[in-house]
Amino acid sequence: MLELNNVDFSYHNKNIFNGLNFSLQDNKITTIIGPNGSGKSTLFKLLTRSEKAKSGEIKLDGSDIWTIQPRDFAKKVAIVHQQNQLYDEMTVNELIKMGRLPYNSLFENDQTDPEKLNKILNYLEIEPLKNKFVSELSGGQQQRVWLAVALAQEPEYLFLDEPTTYLDLHFQYRFLKLLKKLNRDQGLSICMILHDLNQALQFSDQVVLLNQGEIKKIGQPEEVITKEIISNNFKIDCEVIKTDQGVFLRQY
Repeated sequence: MLELNNVDFSYHNKNIFNGLNFSLQDNKITTIIGPNGSGKSTLFKLLTRSEKAKSGEIKLDGSDIWTIQPRDFAKKVAIVHQQNQLYDEMTVNELIKMGRLPYNSLFENDQTDPEKLNKILNYLEIEPLKNKFVSELSGGQQQRVWLAVALAQEPEYLFLDEPTTYLDLHFQYRFLKLLKKLNRDQGLSICMILHDLNQALQFSDQVVLLNQGEIKKIGQPEEVITKEIISNNFKIDCEVIKTDQGVFLRQY
């Protein structure tokens, strides 16, 4: 379990969180939503050890995350950032091998099992790309490659920061369906930030609504993404429409 207990955090003397409490549901997809400046990225950074809380605890399986060795933390938690560094002169296969660094060493012979990497490549349908340079790939292909790097870590928790931002609509839904498949097939606990509330409705098991550094609502998607809650927190006019294909939020 990954949880925050009574966490305070400030940035440049500005309080962001005061006494924040939150826990991820194991083996579920949790989506963090909220207006700009609500604290989404800060919460993401706290959970992934990019920032350290001023006070309180963030625990992974009962241990404070800052007491866990970086290599051991990387075996449990993998991150796909919104923007990833581009390794122009590295092939897809070489980049994915970097995901095995928590299990290997830069100063040792590569102990990576090629069958394990091939399984990931085939699962994400990028095996034909393995000898291409990363710079040759489309945005959608690069995003799947970075997901492959994360999966090579064999994590229990996968964090994604706005994973659909730079993808066109087709690849947005293809990527989110892939995450759903990973969660279903491997029981991976997934936490992501999304701006599209309809995507949050469709692809989440748990939704966390942040606003002004507070969790305003947490629960199943249809409990959080309602006309009243979204209107009050995003300051928009909207309605929730139920159809045979699911529930949708219409903004106007």
